[in-house]
Amino acid sequence: MLKFGRRILLIYRKDLQDELRSTDHLLSTLVFGTMLVFVFSFALELADVGTEQIFPAVLWVSIFFMSVLALQRSFAKEREYGALDALLLASGERSVLFYAKFLFSLTVLLLLELVVVPLLWIFLDVGVGSASLWFFLAAVLAGSWGLAAVGTLLNGITVQLPGARLLFPILAFPLLIPLLMGAILCTQGALSGQVQAVLGWFYLLLVFDLLFTVLPLLLFDYILEG
Repeated sequence: MLKFGRRILLIYRKDLQDELRSTDHLLSTLVFGTMLVFVFSFALELADVGTEQIFPAVLWVSIFFMSVLALQRSFAKEREYGALDALLLASGERSVLFYAKFLFSLTVLLLLELVVVPLLWIFLDVGVGSASLWFFLAAVLAGSWGLAAVGTLLNGITVQLPGARLLFPILAFPLLIPLLMGAILCTQGALSGQVQAVLGWFYLLLVFDLLFTVLPLLLFDYILEG
């Protein structure tokens, strides 16, 4: 188990160092997320709607579109340089590769959210009077976890297929509908302070995350064989 964890950390560190060494893609995704914030805030200024009611949907639409760009990077270098087979040999068990790529994707997504979520909160002028901030953070983390897990799994399925970049969002959206519904409603409950009313949706998020985190342990060998 210790060796399993070490191999995961080695690949994770390699991917993170590569991403931070050349920040072009990270910055372009961040600029895209920031532009989404400006577009939504400008559009909602013209509409007579309560920002607390619309904020959860706007937040998760922004995170979803950012994730479509960010999560496709998990296997990008291996695909570009034909190094996937070498990485599979180095990792030993193929589930090691999944968990390393999953942690990398989750880290990148959280880094982007550290900038975009506060910006969106400020520009939409969302109040914090009755909000449950701890539950808000838990909902964002649980939603991001599920996005990263599903994104990594789908990248493993499509990495060796032609048109992988087009297939990813097409396959991702139907799978992520329950996650997005749960995340939006949990965020809404956190902002209104009605945590008890949405606990069922939060448990659904946790089950979703657990399912798509454990399932690749059993299936990732067969997925990459394809």
